[in-house]
Amino acid sequence: MRKLTLALLLLTSVSAAPPAGAQGTQADADLAFAPYVSRSIEGYIRPATDRFEAATADLPEAIDGVCNAADDASRDGFARAYRDVVVAFGGISFLRFGPVIENNRLESIAFMPDPRGISQRQIRKALAARDTAMTSAEQLRDKSVALQGLTALQLLAFDGDGTVTLGAAGDDHDFICDYSRAIAENVHVIAANIQRDWADPAGYSAVLTDPTPAHDHVRTHKKAIEEIFNAIATGFIVIKDQDLLPALGDSLDTSRPHRLPFARSGNAAAFIQAELDGLEQAIAVAHYDPDLPEEFTWVPGSLTFEFANARRTLASLDTPLKASLTDPATYEKLKLLTITINSLRDTTALSLAGAMNFTGGFNALDGD
Repeated sequence: MRKLTLALLLLTSVSAAPPAGAQGTQADADLAFAPYVSRSIEGYIRPATDRFEAATADLPEAIDGVCNAADDASRDGFARAYRDVVVAFGGISFLRFGPVIENNRLESIAFMPDPRGISQRQIRKALAARDTAMTSAEQLRDKSVALQGLTALQLLAFDGDGTVTLGAAGDDHDFICDYSRAIAENVHVIAANIQRDWADPAGYSAVLTDPTPAHDHVRTHKKAIEEIFNAIATGFIVIKDQDLLPALGDSLDTSRPHRLPFARSGNAAAFIQAELDGLEQAIAVAHYDPDLPEEFTWVPGSLTFEFANARRTLASLDTPLKASLTDPATYEKLKLLTITINSLRDTTALSLAGAMNFTGGFNALDGD
């Protein structure tokens, strides 16, 4: 989306000076950026990908439970397992570089935004054709990404009111259950590959922790932390421009609640909160605070304040949002949330980036 690309121009373009306090040769100055990279990887990225892998590991069993005996307990168990995966995914979805985007992994986990309803159309065709390739995780990986991930599973497992229908009796029972399990297995394989690739000290983490002029993109420690930091800045833009604004429309009368992420399953608010939690934690673990120039020491407190505002707004919403967005009070609260996210984006992409002498540039959304 081009407006997302243009919005990233908010990222400050400043000199390639070292963070406050760094002195010495140019190599020493660049080395001063290295701790931010290692803390980001070890303190946030690896634990977050661990959590996502662990959550996806439980999903196939939850599907088996509801498909073998569809009762209130098994349906609740599946809904919880699905929600856990969605929340864990929210914590890594902004990491739009390296292992998360390799081999179309991000789109395979969740095909969104999907304003034209591509997933729903393709799933209807697959159900009508009873394509047995859909019931094998290995063969499913060769299908359209719109058929592979959590967004496809949401369409199969929940009705328009957010009720779990997976496992319901009917002619489609076996095919839908087998297809749903193939999706869960596929998502777990992708999650395990992402976790493995970030855990490998000689993998993509080495690109960031041991940059070299020979690399086609990450040549310095400064560029490495900018790779991570720009993903965080992009994360705020995604929440506002992809998650919220399409659903809000121009007014309450033109709002489209189904455009909220994971709205069908009733997990929109939980996913957005997980995205914000991930961004907050990713900023915090890098531990920029001690190196901020005096005129920027207000930044951490401002971010803490605005993240708390966003959290309170989300907690105050009536859920599921797909049903409550038609209420004027909910609509106004979500509009307020977009203003808060704007503030978070500006404080991060302008003030914090400027204080740390980070530059904008690479945009993982460019060309979308």
